[in-house]
Amino acid sequence: MKPDFLHVSSSRKALLNKPVIKPFIAPLVTVLATLLVSACGGGGSSNTGTTPVVTPEVANPPGAGHFEVATFIKTVNVTDVTATLPKDVAAVVKPLYSVDTYKITYTTTDAGGRTVTASGLAAIPRKTSSLASPVLSYQHATIKTDSEAPSNHATPDEPAVLFASMGYLVSAADYVGYGTTKGLPHPYLLATPTAVSVIDFMTATARWRQMKAIADNGQVFLTGYSEGAYASMATLRLLTQNKTASTVLPVSTFLGAGPYDVVLTLNTMLNTIRKDNPVLGALISPGFLKKLGANDRANVRNLLLSSALGSQSDISFDPTFLDNFLNDDDASIAVQSNVYDWTPQSPISFFHGRDDTTVPYGNTDSAFQTMTKRGAASLIDRMDCPAKPSEHIACVPSFLISDITRLGALARGL
Repeated sequence: MKPDFLHVSSSRKALLNKPVIKPFIAPLVTVLATLLVSACGGGGSSNTGTTPVVTPEVANPPGAGHFEVATFIKTVNVTDVTATLPKDVAAVVKPLYSVDTYKITYTTTDAGGRTVTASGLAAIPRKTSSLASPVLSYQHATIKTDSEAPSNHATPDEPAVLFASMGYLVSAADYVGYGTTKGLPHPYLLATPTAVSVIDFMTATARWRQMKAIADNGQVFLTGYSEGAYASMATLRLLTQNKTASTVLPVSTFLGAGPYDVVLTLNTMLNTIRKDNPVLGALISPGFLKKLGANDRANVRNLLLSSALGSQSDISFDPTFLDNFLNDDDASIAVQSNVYDWTPQSPISFFHGRDDTTVPYGNTDSAFQTMTKRGAASLIDRMDCPAKPSEHIACVPSFLISDITRLGALARGL
């Protein structure tokens, strides 16, 4: 497989047990648990045989997608992965392999277009055969501390480690703002910079795997939950809209409960605030705030972010999406943030709970209906979360089961 895709999860335990951050003043920043990990590196190889491996010469030019350094983290035993599975997931999902984990650094750009050295995690199954594996790019949900970033949290209960234990070559970018780029603004709900960091990481890890003679079979999959679903959708859109002869489109993309329509998401959340606290709802109304000065809007924005993230967060979130909302600038949100209104050229499966009050179900409805009107009905399908009630965190186990089952039916070489 060509290494250049385009040149344009943290732990399950945390995800299942960590309360969703929904302060009464603003569930506007959806800080979920973390589905993540995986990046390949040079401290070892998943090839466990004794036959010497000749490292091939691989093109790795400077610039976007340049693979820099790979650092072996540790091997996660398959029995440890199995032991961390929730009972309902363990009843269906059977891990097969121990997993080698690596921290990868690579070249990408931040939201301002500046070159940065970012990081991510690659998880490689320890297969005894030479069977080539499918590639899975896993995008993690919102996390508020750097310790939860994929390359800092390669543990048995990481979803990306779980996927690798099923036989995938897994790649999970930290995103700008985490890992080696901690301290830079994380481009939260900004489509293009999010997608660029993921695509560049896919390119870098593909180059690294070629250098290490870790074979893939040409199949690529994308998946993620919540912000991870948003990042996956943004990535797929950018790959599709900038498709060249060397672009590898995913065999399938499986998305769970993502805020694809950011205007809809923020308006729905604001309506909830108005019902719970009419005075506060009137105060943070975009129509009202637009009449205030920039400093007053910035103060409200900072209050919303700090209330949502809490005092323990060590991540800087780019507030552009919220500034646009508070400035009543739906046009800018549509251009910079929304990712639902485009025409896919490869299959997408949507998963969402109808009772979700964190990321409204209307996001999936909006994307599904819009893509259907654009003529893509044969490429998309959707599945409702069966949990009762089908709330955001409650649907994570069902998402994992459905994700692994659906992708596993398409993947070769697991």
